[in-house]
Amino acid sequence: MSILYKRIDPESGVRWCVRAVFFGDDYGRNHCLTYGPDDGSLSRIDNPLIEFYDMNCGAAEMLKKSDDITEAYLAKEHGHFVSRYYWDTLKEDDWSEHGLNLHGGVDRWSVSSKFMTWIMKELGESIAEWLWLEEVNQREYEAMKRGEVA
Repeated sequence: MSILYKRIDPESGVRWCVRAVFFGDDYGRNHCLTYGPDDGSLSRIDNPLIEFYDMNCGAAEMLKKSDDITEAYLAKEHGHFVSRYYWDTLKEDDWSEHGLNLHGGVDRWSVSSKFMTWIMKELGESIAEWLWLEEVNQREYEAMKRGEVA
């Protein structure tokens, strides 16, 4: 159950899609990978991947016309993939002072401090809610295994 946020950066005017990828969610090119414990030492249920997509760059427009149905759909829904971070990496910083350069080779692929402050607040609330629901589901599953829930 990934979560999408779509918003225009007030400083650059770039339209972004930011996606939180939780354990069990698909990610990667055409969503051919599944996020889970085998994705490295930082992969944990409480540490989702945060992806940034440019929704209106030239590459996104080209991908929307792809003959590959999956690629075209994802380009329309998300845009062109730019960068991916672990949640823990992003939450270590104070975004009120500066933005984030998502890709040093493309000038437009930076987000402002105002954008990062907004998205970190939104992500923090959604991730906390998702983790709470996962905990409730796990408790109910364990109780069901013990025969305590019909």
